[in-house]
Amino acid sequence: MTNEIDPDSRGLDKGGVTPHGHPYQVFAIVSLALLMASIDSTIVSVALPTLLTDLKTNLALVGWTITGFQFSQSVIMPIIGKLSDDLGRKRLFLAAVVLFTVSSMAAGLAPNIFWLIGFRILQGIGGGSFLPSATGIISDAFGEKKRATPIGLFGSIFPIGGILGPNIGGFIIDHFSWRWVFFVNIPIGILILLFGGIMLPNSGQSNSSSRRQIDTVGVGLFVGAILAVLYAITNWANNPAGAGLITWILFALGAVLLVLFFRHEDRTRDPMIDTKLLRWRPFLAVNIYNFVFGAVVFGASSFVPYYATTAYGMTAGQDGVLLTPQSVAAIALAAITSVFIIRFRYRPPMIIGMVLIALTLFLLSRGYHDVTILGLGVGNLVLLSLYVTMWGSGMGTANPAANNAALDLIPEKVAAVTGMRGMFRSTGGVMGTAIVTLLLSYSPDKGVGMQRIYFGLAILLLLLVPIVFLIPDTAHKRRSRLLAEPGTNEPG
Repeated sequence: MTNEIDPDSRGLDKGGVTPHGHPYQVFAIVSLALLMASIDSTIVSVALPTLLTDLKTNLALVGWTITGFQFSQSVIMPIIGKLSDDLGRKRLFLAAVVLFTVSSMAAGLAPNIFWLIGFRILQGIGGGSFLPSATGIISDAFGEKKRATPIGLFGSIFPIGGILGPNIGGFIIDHFSWRWVFFVNIPIGILILLFGGIMLPNSGQSNSSSRRQIDTVGVGLFVGAILAVLYAITNWANNPAGAGLITWILFALGAVLLVLFFRHEDRTRDPMIDTKLLRWRPFLAVNIYNFVFGAVVFGASSFVPYYATTAYGMTAGQDGVLLTPQSVAAIALAAITSVFIIRFRYRPPMIIGMVLIALTLFLLSRGYHDVTILGLGVGNLVLLSLYVTMWGSGMGTANPAANNAALDLIPEKVAAVTGMRGMFRSTGGVMGTAIVTLLLSYSPDKGVGMQRIYFGLAILLLLLVPIVFLIPDTAHKRRSRLLAEPGTNEPG
């Protein structure tokens, strides 16, 4: 990519509309939607052992309740990022809330694992639409000068769901049916629709008579490529004795479709993803980071409750308690990092966060039980809670910096950049989760298998650190520019 993309030569985006009169109410509404999606994701992680038993299925298929959700998110994010500028962010946001709420009810009524996977895919489409449209709404409501802090605070919304989801889910699973872990979304969705219809600004809608067309061919090729690879991995996991001919045919089909996808995106007028941007080294580096980070984080965190149950014999309720300190730490560190992000710059928080997560993965891989620290006995629940607290601290430190580093590359395309960033991270998460499931199929002792996987993921995350130095750290220039403007206070 040539230097005309350089944000320094364009200036920062001033926003397409006048900031809304009540930006904090807008932030509360869109954050509630992100919270709803987060609660649902973490609840399902706690429910994995129960779904295995109640639906009489195997781990490879149960894993699709997570990978299907992540996969549909990865597909829809760049589409919503583009359409929000044409059709209006509010309209798309509220439509996503309706889809998510209805599919949550359907998932709770699913008669078997296959129907559940299907409804989870629909949930992912709704949930994946939240972040790009919400980011655009917040950018419009707060304006360029003030958007960094609220967008950074999005990183604290997901950990709140990480607190509520596992604890609510653990209580529900221990005392009721797993079906209620999906029904809890219904009242939240209704509240968002009631207040969102009144308070959200009608922003981001284009007045142009010519609107972008959906790249249906590109979407079809991308979906086909990822589905072919995922089904190949699932088929392999179901037959760990050896990958058959069908598995390798599916891998080859996925590779061919992916090549065709990028060739098509190069030639079409309105591509699903802008391949010219991906040829620009800083933007390519951002998305490599997002893909690998997503693979490690989602692949590891989705199976923490499963690991606690298989290796330590914990109940669903204990799994919920276990994940709580992780989310508390992530919230606290995301808030601190978001407030001071411009002063800290972007690279140091990203690297510190990655190192903390890698250290957590290494400790999880050791499989320590009932250890003694300074003469005091530490139970397994407390020990694992200490580990995941470190994990949450790493997430809260890295995410706000990574979010804003990506947005600052092309600030005039905030929704589209958010969609592409989310697509790469979610696709990485899909692949990471599927590969974890595949590797577990080769381990008779699932606890030991998870320990080996955690060690490998720790190494992979550390290998990602050099990529951070290919991402421009524009925080200092941005801070200087804002301070130079009359009437601007010291940015956080």
